[in-house]
Amino acid sequence: MSQHNQEIYRTTSARTGKMLAIILGICIVGGVIFFSMWDYWISYQAPVVAKMAGESEHKLAPGVATGKHMDVTLKFIESPDFKTFAFNALPGEDGHNPEFKVKSGDEVTFSVTNNGKSFHAFGIVSDPENVNSILWNSAIAAASNPIKPGQGGSVTFTAGAPGTYYYVCTVPGHALQGMKGSFIVE
Repeated sequence: MSQHNQEIYRTTSARTGKMLAIILGICIVGGVIFFSMWDYWISYQAPVVAKMAGESEHKLAPGVATGKHMDVTLKFIESPDFKTFAFNALPGEDGHNPEFKVKSGDEVTFSVTNNGKSFHAFGIVSDPENVNSILWNSAIAAASNPIKPGQGGSVTFTAGAPGTYYYVCTVPGHALQGMKGSFIVE
């Protein structure tokens, strides 16, 4: 009996090359499928994010109707580097996050358009750091079903108790990046 002192190759370099080509092909096909369905992947948030966004709404009683109506139009926008989000114009530009004043009981219609490249949602909140504090059924879309780029929506509600409130993007983190403005009820 003699022992073999030669190395035993389990495969050839040609077979290894074929295996690497197959793996690369699978990665390319997977990437094409993933990126071709990009709108689908970014339109659904993980359940924990939806929970953080607070799909349930806090409600303050609406004011007594005054018969007055106010129409408001807003656009969601972002800076090119996606570090700053805003309504209508970026910070330092004319029309940046305008302040709105209404009387308690006024009917208000907010119409929003997503002019950015990210997804957004809208609501009037009592605390801009708590997107769960949406008031008066003022939500347009939600973090789990947002407004996609190029789309829009509107909501009509009656302003309630006097105070300073905020209109924000209710997608978690967007208000902190600048998507908030004052909504004052007198």
